[in-house]
Amino acid sequence: MPKRKTEIEAAPARQPAQAPKPFVGQERIVDYFRQLGPEGLAQAYVFSGPRGTGKRSFARALALTLHCERPTSFPLGYCGTCGPCVRGIAGSSGDTIVVDAEFIHRADAQADTTPRKTDDMGIEAARAVLREMQLRSYEGGRMVCIIPDFENVTGDVVYNALLKELEEPDAGKLFLITVERPESVLPTVRSRSVELRFAPLAESAIAGQLETHYGVKKARARTLARRAQGSLGTALEELDDEVAALRASARAWALDCLRSPQEMPATPQLSKEDREAARADLDEIIRQARIAVRDVIAYSAAGDAYVLDVELLPEVKRTAAALKDAATALSAAALAALDEASRLASTNVAPGQILGWLQIQLRSLRV
Repeated sequence: MPKRKTEIEAAPARQPAQAPKPFVGQERIVDYFRQLGPEGLAQAYVFSGPRGTGKRSFARALALTLHCERPTSFPLGYCGTCGPCVRGIAGSSGDTIVVDAEFIHRADAQADTTPRKTDDMGIEAARAVLREMQLRSYEGGRMVCIIPDFENVTGDVVYNALLKELEEPDAGKLFLITVERPESVLPTVRSRSVELRFAPLAESAIAGQLETHYGVKKARARTLARRAQGSLGTALEELDDEVAALRASARAWALDCLRSPQEMPATPQLSKEDREAARADLDEIIRQARIAVRDVIAYSAAGDAYVLDVELLPEVKRTAAALKDAATALSAAALAALDEASRLASTNVAPGQILGWLQIQLRSLRV
């Protein structure tokens, strides 16, 4: 096997990398790998579970620990200061391949193919993975390939290329695949992998991480953690002002549609960058609208205690009061409309059209 060389051209200069924050939660997963030890690993794992629950973070920490020269424990005991750790944290490890958007676009560019309008893994990225994984470990350990968001892979040609690799066990290779729903992965790939489920995180764990490692004030951290519904990633995203503004406008908009259907509340703004960005915004708007509508049901049925978004509680109360005895029924109908909008969002219908349709549905609800 040849000594490892760079198969894909080096990426543009990056900003100095920061060490990953300490991994939080998922004690069952951590204990499972602790008992296995580095020598007991399978060749491929499928990490499934809600977004933001640590699937990709764990995969990265596992890779760092496997390549670390001075690990203190397994699977999360990398030292962070040895050569392999420094290179891994900087994203320049020769032994870890992360099939992210940057990798995919470089693979497409190297193959001189027609530029695609998606960041989903295509055949050129799959071929690049296979080439890279055939090379010998630079650090002397094993090659690790992390493939996030694998549910976005839809081409059979990509599956077939990777399947051949998984059919030939090799102690020098490790594939770590992340998905939200395991059923979105073809059975042929699942049958050759070990599936592990990442559960939603406890509110206390999310709040503690926000306070300790991101400098969020205690009250704010608790609010974000409760609204995140078990997803640290979701809570962290809201530290970005633009994300926070979009989410707040989506929640307020949904309640305005329910409370004042005779008016025309301003719809949240979709990105004008491209269709993929607009679709991502639409997904977020639907997700946040669900939280607001669900809180109206929770408040109507059980009062303040079960409301997820405590910052929105005054508006939730106003909405429930305006809808009176119909609050639960109308909110349930609104959730059904949001579910249909979510289904439409997975089709080729333009995001702006779906958002407009959804506003009409929410303002037209009757008991």
